[in-house]
Amino acid sequence: MTSSTSRIAARKSARRRLSMALPFASKTGIYQLRRKVPKALRPVLGREYKRSLKTRDPAEAKRRHAEEWEKSEQAFALAQAQLAGADVLSEKDIQQLAARWLRNEVERLERDGEFEQELFPGIQWGYDRPGQPTEWNTEHLTVREAIAQAHEWDWDGIASGHATAVLREHGIPMPTEGSAKHSSLIRAFRVQHERLTEIAAARMGGDWVSQPKLAPHTPLTVGREAGGAPAEQKPEGMSLLSLFDLYATKKRLDDGDNRVTQKTLASYRALMDRFVDLCGNMSVDQISRLTVNAYREQLAKLPSKGEGTRGLRATELIAKADAEGLPRISAATVRNNLRALSAVLSHGLSIGVLTENAVLAGGASKGAAKAASKQAAASRKRRDYNRQELRTIFTSPIYSTAGWTSPRTDFGQAWYWMPLLLYYTGARREELAQLHVADVQREGPHVYLSILETEDGEDGVRSVKTAGSRRRIPLHPDLLDRGFLDYVESVPQAGQLFPKLTANKAGYYGANFGKRWASYLTDVVKLSAPATPAHGFRHTFKTLCREVGIAEDVMDAIAGHAGGNAVGRGYGSMPFARLAQEIVKFPTIASLVLPAPSKPAD
Repeated sequence: MTSSTSRIAARKSARRRLSMALPFASKTGIYQLRRKVPKALRPVLGREYKRSLKTRDPAEAKRRHAEEWEKSEQAFALAQAQLAGADVLSEKDIQQLAARWLRNEVERLERDGEFEQELFPGIQWGYDRPGQPTEWNTEHLTVREAIAQAHEWDWDGIASGHATAVLREHGIPMPTEGSAKHSSLIRAFRVQHERLTEIAAARMGGDWVSQPKLAPHTPLTVGREAGGAPAEQKPEGMSLLSLFDLYATKKRLDDGDNRVTQKTLASYRALMDRFVDLCGNMSVDQISRLTVNAYREQLAKLPSKGEGTRGLRATELIAKADAEGLPRISAATVRNNLRALSAVLSHGLSIGVLTENAVLAGGASKGAAKAASKQAAASRKRRDYNRQELRTIFTSPIYSTAGWTSPRTDFGQAWYWMPLLLYYTGARREELAQLHVADVQREGPHVYLSILETEDGEDGVRSVKTAGSRRRIPLHPDLLDRGFLDYVESVPQAGQLFPKLTANKAGYYGANFGKRWASYLTDVVKLSAPATPAHGFRHTFKTLCREVGIAEDVMDAIAGHAGGNAVGRGYGSMPFARLAQEIVKFPTIASLVLPAPSKPAD
């Protein structure tokens, strides 16, 4: 080989090595680490080692890529050692990994409250009521109860799935199937999975006082933690804000660094600042049950509103409320403040910084929830629009005066179509405001809206509330009769469905429209209704669906709700043809005894 050929080959080899050492952007824009696995290690790791970096920011991706690359090197080394006959996983490591999984799952459950998803469907029974669809209820079982009833679930397969995810997170190869270590690993995760379902059943039954006994967080003797790395040592005197930073990092990794996560974290950070203002900047191990109860008492003294309250600290707000007799925040708001604190403290519990979550252990969370429930029952207000209010809205200037334009903000024809879409789809305001023209699609004779139907449809700016919010919404025939498709064809086909709705600083396209719509109902329409201006349509949609006999699972699929039996409905899918067939039952605006509304001027 000539020297020139050698140099060319060397440069090609260097470029190949460089390409492997750079983050890879997937179709969704989320960066990944991808490495080919050496042939000798493929029996343990497969053909490719791939990890999501959970960010779309190139600079952040490079930082995370370096960390994941180091983990991949350790994973390769462990796989090589396992193939050479080394005992990679000790029994202590197996028990600790299973215990960590349980702690993380308990923290997630306490935060999300989706207890039904961890339980298994048992006996289903129905109630027949005259003139109404049958109401179905399902028994929810723990693992122990399901086994007692001889349910044929693949318990080892479920445990293996959890174990595989945990080992993958730590860069540890799965023990050879059939080996003693593999059996021990599956057994450990089966035990912890059974415990998780017992905890979920207790919480679902209203028990928020009893606390599960969780194994202490100790370093592993395998992989990157071998030798007890400093990252596993318990921090002393950690402040609440420092713990919040750790919680925020984990939430971004778990849920993705999107605008929904950013909004939640910004809200939680403000609430942590409120705690510091009211209780002092103490270390988290000093936050006792007494501290939390005192915090709850102080929260209840905060004003719900009042002129000149913006920008004041919590202590100043309480003083102003006392002096001026301002109305105080609701019990539900107190409960939500405590939930945020509980989520952060639960993370401290899961990483070994705390030995208990004082919010849950002292009963403050349960007490606040009970108070909120009583207050809601005592002053329960209607959250949907009644027929008279709908008549008032849909005979207002937008729909009765040709060429009406807002005197303050020009949103184009979004003024006309957004309320109609909210009424006929039950969708969230932002789901509609962020639509692209390309999201109006056809299937056979049916026209539908694609609400980020697949993850590949997410472009880093738009998002949905939950995974179940990704869906297709069939359009009601009345929307088509009113000329919606003509409107769709009138706007630039490569852009937004409502081009004059622009995103605010947080990235929400519907925020400014929501403010102006609320002002329109108050100042122009003179509407006095308890329903929230835009979200009230979502409640109205469910009410009217029930009124005309549209099945609960159908209306949930259209509205993007998880549904009552989350476990059972996680199987299969709802046929789109069924949705299109049912939506025609939904009451037209004309059925509200309205004159035919005029179409908007071009």
